[in-house]
Amino acid sequence: MSYAALIKKAWSSGTYTLDAAEAGKADAGEAASRRLIRAEMQEIAERETWDAEACFSAHKEGIMKLAPFVKFREEKFGAVLFETRSEKVYTLSPTGAAVVREIVAGADSTNLVDKLKAKFDDPSGKMAGEATGFLAQLKEKGLIVE
Repeated sequence: MSYAALIKKAWSSGTYTLDAAEAGKADAGEAASRRLIRAEMQEIAERETWDAEACFSAHKEGIMKLAPFVKFREEKFGAVLFETRSEKVYTLSPTGAAVVREIVAGADSTNLVDKLKAKFDDPSGKMAGEATGFLAQLKEKGLIVE
């Protein structure tokens, strides 16, 4: 039985074993079939890896994320946070939007400000203090969780 036939059988029946008669049926193209299917499976695994890494990183200590009842949407003027339980809407400046964008991307509390410093030119150094204060306000209002 070819590798492709085995996969089709397993897909349709849920059985991943062969009986002696099926195992005895050889296929001349089995090696090529096996290589093709392995390549397809590797492509799928590589494509889906980012999702698994996001799930693992979401459980690391210090990783911030939006609370389950908070929605984020970017707008021309910056962004909006919508808290669905109380139906409150918070408008964010472009700087506030950048902070929340980093949170959505999975930044942790220790390096979020450093990431913002690397992305934006801030010769005065005010951004770090403002970002830290903004994070404290988001936590206080229950809009983000760690």
